[in-house]
Amino acid sequence: MTTTRYLADFASSRETALPAGVRRRAVRVLLDTLAVTLAGYREDAAQAVARALQPSQDSCSVSLPWTPERYRPDDACLLLGTAAHVLDYDDVSMIAVCHPSVPIFTALYVLAQQTALTGAQFIDAFAIGTEILIRSGEAMGFRHYDLGFHATATLGTLGATAACARTLNLSPVQTNHALAIAASMSSGVRENFGTMVKSLHVGIAAGSGLRAARLAQAGVEGADDVLNGRGWLHAFSGGQSEQWPKAVVLGTPYALDQPGFEQKRYPCCYMMHKMIQATLDLRLKHGLSLDGLEQALVVTPRGGTAALNHPWPTEGLAAKFSGPYAVVGSLADGRMTLASFEDEAIQRPAVQAALRRVDVREADGVALQGSDVGSAPVSVTLIYANGRRFERTITASPGSAADPLTDGDLLAKWRDCVGRGLPDMAAERIEPLFHAGMNLDDQPDAGAWLRTMR
Repeated sequence: MTTTRYLADFASSRETALPAGVRRRAVRVLLDTLAVTLAGYREDAAQAVARALQPSQDSCSVSLPWTPERYRPDDACLLLGTAAHVLDYDDVSMIAVCHPSVPIFTALYVLAQQTALTGAQFIDAFAIGTEILIRSGEAMGFRHYDLGFHATATLGTLGATAACARTLNLSPVQTNHALAIAASMSSGVRENFGTMVKSLHVGIAAGSGLRAARLAQAGVEGADDVLNGRGWLHAFSGGQSEQWPKAVVLGTPYALDQPGFEQKRYPCCYMMHKMIQATLDLRLKHGLSLDGLEQALVVTPRGGTAALNHPWPTEGLAAKFSGPYAVVGSLADGRMTLASFEDEAIQRPAVQAALRRVDVREADGVALQGSDVGSAPVSVTLIYANGRRFERTITASPGSAADPLTDGDLLAKWRDCVGRGLPDMAAERIEPLFHAGMNLDDQPDAGAWLRTMR
């Protein structure tokens, strides 16, 4: 069996039931992803994408939550995917340094508007797609990210293809061809972090996955084994990986279950979260603020600042990738919410002045990658007038299995996001929609449930 066929068989098999624990975790991350998607549509990036698209009344067009307009499936993926990722509030997986849920959710959301799909089938396809996405990244290794690729986009194309192929009941052979097509559609570079294009990557990946599955369904054929040899693994790892490692096994366990996805407590790059948590803890414990701050020092593990390419931001998107703003914003307001990343919040004179007083450094030693970065300590030291010095070190990543979002945290995030994304929705409807979503496994029509989010 070739490696590509191994993935194809896993995606198309109906013989193994998804473990109950995986199903429960899938529902939680799906609700989390839907929430941030609803909120993201209000951002400039999603609005710009909407202006570029032409509404359609074709029989295959689909509806989205915020507007009566309908769009062709590819365009719907672009718009929905951009909204899902633009806030950088969606979950992450440090195994492959990616955001696993958004490309898969986006493709399945659009497909559920066209294809009869129960809640259980939606969950199955989501778990399959995210597993192939993450394990493909694990198989390729972290050289892929180091080379400058946006793994959410490149791996997401493969994962979205697998999820769509399963939903469309493609055979193993057809799924093999779909993955071959997807391998040639993978794209996305990290240099676009902190811009609108980063979130657009998710829409491109989701649309490519849906298109690859449809093309294979129609009879388009690709290479028998596009992954191994001089194929996808080799090309996207800079020649470092040429074979799928025997130690990387699909579904044993599912990454959704062990170690699980890191669900974000703060709407910004995950490499900022420990900085934020440490600063907020110090602020609360010692009654600190931005007033009187003379200097701040942040020490991360080697490799911990790779994505933080906007140290002195002047607008919200860039601030989501700023180590100094993690400290300054937290001290200024005592919280880091969606409002913390509005342009007006970043452009406050006191905030702009303080950004230059924050020094973010990587610790000496061997560069860490992936899950090692996620479990390594990050320290924040705050120095005030009169020599006052405060220090806090955080090891457990906020939102990880070691410090998870509670049901209450998830509901609070849902309220914040849905209230922002659908401001005309009656407040008394928001919480019941959350509880209905928690029972997604029992929903007879996933598309109908999703259409209630209007």
